[in-house]
Amino acid sequence: MRKQVPLERLLFLKQQLGFDAETQELLKSHGVILASHKEDFARYFEDFFRGMEETRPYLEVQEYPGQLQDIWKRWFEGIFTRDFDQAFVGWVWNSGMTHVRINLDHRFVNLGYCLARRFCIQVINSSIAPEERAEAMEAVEKTLDLCLLIETEAFLASTFQCDSEVIRGIAHQIRNPITVIGGSIMRLKRSKEITARAAHDTYNTILAESRRMEKMVQDVSSYNEVFHSQSAWSPVLLQEMLQEVLDECRQRYPVVGLDLQTGYAPMARRVLGNPEEYRLMFRHLLANAFEAVDPEKPVISVQTSLDPGTAMYVLVEIFNTGKLSGTYEMETLLTPFFSTRAMGTGLGLPIARVVAQKVKGNIMLYPVAKGGVVCLASLPRGDLV
Repeated sequence: MRKQVPLERLLFLKQQLGFDAETQELLKSHGVILASHKEDFARYFEDFFRGMEETRPYLEVQEYPGQLQDIWKRWFEGIFTRDFDQAFVGWVWNSGMTHVRINLDHRFVNLGYCLARRFCIQVINSSIAPEERAEAMEAVEKTLDLCLLIETEAFLASTFQCDSEVIRGIAHQIRNPITVIGGSIMRLKRSKEITARAAHDTYNTILAESRRMEKMVQDVSSYNEVFHSQSAWSPVLLQEMLQEVLDECRQRYPVVGLDLQTGYAPMARRVLGNPEEYRLMFRHLLANAFEAVDPEKPVISVQTSLDPGTAMYVLVEIFNTGKLSGTYEMETLLTPFFSTRAMGTGLGLPIARVVAQKVKGNIMLYPVAKGGVVCLASLPRGDLV
């Protein structure tokens, strides 16, 4: 879900805010002084958000120590030393899109800009000559207003696009079963002689399609709730939850002769996030494995480990011996409403990915050379907080 940068509109907003060549020159004149405080700004920023219960988890699960401080330093230095040209406007826009992708509450983005404004006032009052403070503050105000406006445009555009795609997907997916149900009813209505077998088959078709629509409504509701809701994070016992959901799936999706293999690493015992959302995520991931497994050689494997790239993350690997019915890009399978199964809703894997992205994790799929598919979930460790 990637939206092209609307440069024409963003440059129009820049003009409407009065960010002109004179403003750019004032930034060049005073920006070096402001940018020289980037280290102080990054520490100030982190100290503030680390003190908030809602935002502390984002700081605790950094893939590399100091990663966010480096990002904030580059941002603070960039807005006061770079020209506000098309490339920079696009960079600010993509920053806003990233905030949407990781499901960062936009209120915290607004709060961040308030903090940046407050910090700049302190620097101007302490480091810039009194007679130049007014013009410096005017340039800073326009700069921060423009950045926040671009961020907000990205947030609104991305959210609207997501909602629109969901609505279009619902319309398309509901149309199919309704057509089947309508056609079945019409055949019954037009038939002069209805055998018991024909009526039984038709009723089964109608019932199956009705259940498909009910499942679609449930999945759409889950997707919408997960995408838009903000949730508190807490340590979650990973092995216990996986075992619980595995037991549910074995009852719901019985597979004859299933070889179920599990391996849980002691160091990957906890993950950080919302327990109910994790349960929903694993239900979809494991249901996908049970439904896709090869009935001729039914093997499902669930393994946990520490991410070898960073000790801050846990990996959950779910393997099944199923075969894809066609040639698909793995990313396509994570697209809302795309399904390889006739009665699938195409929302299970996308729901799982949204849950993972909310905790700065990810879901990836890739085929195995010897046969089968692996789903890999990268999730933040919960025993480091």
